[in-house]
Amino acid sequence: MMTRYILALALFVGAPGLASAQSVPTLSPPVTLSGPTGMKSALATKADVSNGSLKSPNITGGTLDGAQSITTTSGITQSLASLLGQQINIVNYGAVAGGTDSGTAIKNALSTAANRFPVYFPYSAYGYTLNSGTYTGKEIGTWLLNGNRITGNAIGVPNAGTGTLISPYTNPYLIATDRKSVYDPAAIPQPNTGATVAESVECLPNRANGQNANVNRNWIACRYVGADTGSGGTTSIDISTEVENWVLNVSGNHGLAFEIDTNFNAAVTDGQWTTGLFLTGGGAAGTNVNSVALSIMHAAYDGSWLPWTTGLSIREATNQIQQYKASAGEAGFFQQAFDESSNAIYWLDKMGNQTAQIVNAKKGFVGSAPTGYDEFSATRQTSTDTGFFIRYFDEKAKTLASIDKSGGAVVSNLINTNRTGESASSTCTPGEMHADDLNLYVCISTGKYKIVALQAIQ
Repeated sequence: MMTRYILALALFVGAPGLASAQSVPTLSPPVTLSGPTGMKSALATKADVSNGSLKSPNITGGTLDGAQSITTTSGITQSLASLLGQQINIVNYGAVAGGTDSGTAIKNALSTAANRFPVYFPYSAYGYTLNSGTYTGKEIGTWLLNGNRITGNAIGVPNAGTGTLISPYTNPYLIATDRKSVYDPAAIPQPNTGATVAESVECLPNRANGQNANVNRNWIACRYVGADTGSGGTTSIDISTEVENWVLNVSGNHGLAFEIDTNFNAAVTDGQWTTGLFLTGGGAAGTNVNSVALSIMHAAYDGSWLPWTTGLSIREATNQIQQYKASAGEAGFFQQAFDESSNAIYWLDKMGNQTAQIVNAKKGFVGSAPTGYDEFSATRQTSTDTGFFIRYFDEKAKTLASIDKSGGAVVSNLINTNRTGESASSTCTPGEMHADDLNLYVCISTGKYKIVALQAIQ
């Protein structure tokens, strides 16, 4: 018996599994083997490494190869790589922020974006450098530059008018900082009617909205573009701000720089005005600034003036121009015109006074009417209407010539009037002549006439 006991003890001690046995873990609360929450059920639904499902896992680290399938809410399934590729990120193509040449990476990104996906430049305080690659500025697509500073030989020299890629091809002097888009609508076949447009921004018709704070006021704007000029400008610093800059380069084909269509498709029943182009501005009373509501200029880029064709043409309008004085005390001018030395040559003030003067001209007024028409007509409205149809003065305000509304004509040193019945006491001005049925009276000196008898034609 002793021998068997010692042998059994030796076997027990020598068995490695028994010698290093681990303690059984305690589960709290206790978990059963069977049942929907038991260990057997949990092990049966473990994730299969080949074709399993992970629900709400926490994954830290690791690598995804992009072959994973993604199903959208619309039931469309595509690979993760395809989904991420719809946002072309230049970093994913090897671009590096800073002074390293990213030309190859950006060129590859642009090639991928041939399907018109946007090209995304992640923001970096260091920006990106493009020293390699050739660009024309006409590459089709959209670049989300995100305020990055793009430098390098491949972007051309914008300040010399040879900018490319990030410069507008129509104005290569400029540099786009945040977004640039180039479209080619002419590449899309057009039907017999209509036209292709690169970008359309539309709003549905305005209508009453009962949720407005004021249900009687329903204003909308389809698009708003605004900018502040900022502060800090002085007479020695040029700080210029443009809200929008529209450019049309005419290169053989005709075009319009801007078109505004106001189509009346129904009667206007709200009693308000519809305006094709509305210009407004100003500030507090007494704030005088150098500003014009509408400026039409025709000049070369170097500032020299070019011959005008037509500055403004208004045709087939019931009223071509209407100008109103808003109050009896309103001063100023409806129109003013100046010569090259800023001398006023024509003006119509808000009191109705119209003045025109010819400066340094060979002919002050030239009238040429078609055969059978009058060059100029002036009419006296009533028999008691007084004043003058026309008057001329010298530099000392002396009358050189005039025609009054009674028909009297005066020409300096030759005066013709309709006076009759002169006597020795009649006064006259030298050069004055007039006649009655019997005599012709000629004033030869102050207050002295000579009389010539008139003989009737037999």
